[in-house]
Amino acid sequence: MNEQLEQIERRLRRQPLRQVPAEWREEILAAAVVGQPSPAARRSFLSTRDFQLSTIFWPHPVAWAGLAAVWIFIFAVDFSTRDRTPVIAANNLPPPAEVMAEVHLQQQLLVELLGPRETRDADRQRNFVPKPRSEHMEMANV
Repeated sequence: MNEQLEQIERRLRRQPLRQVPAEWREEILAAAVVGQPSPAARRSFLSTRDFQLSTIFWPHPVAWAGLAAVWIFIFAVDFSTRDRTPVIAANNLPPPAEVMAEVHLQQQLLVELLGPRETRDADRQRNFVPKPRSEHMEMANV
C-alpha cells in the first residue's frame, strides 16, 4: 500500500503546476466569501451557551462540581425528610349535637352573668336627617 502511495506522489511531483485562469479565480473567491457564514451565524444557540458556560466554569471545574454535589445532597436530604402524611380537611366531621348544645348553654350563661346590656351613645344608631346646604339656601333667598 505504501508503494502505491509513493508512486502517486512521484507522478504528482513530475506534473507541472498550472495556473488557474484569473476569471475563474475571482469567481471562486467571490463564491467562497458569499457562501461563508459570519462567525455569529456559524454557532447555534446551544453552542454559544456551552461556550459561555465553559468559560465561566473552566477556571475551577472541581470547585463547581463540588458545589453541585453539595446542592444535590441538600435537595436529597430535604426531599427525604418531608412529612408525607396527607392533610385531609374533608374528614373533619361537624361537632356532635351535644357539643353544640353545651356551647349554646355556655353562651346563655355568659349573657346572664354579664346582665342586661345598656346601649351607649356610641352604639345607638342615629337617624340621619339631611340639612339644607348653604348653597341651596342662597338660591332659595334669591
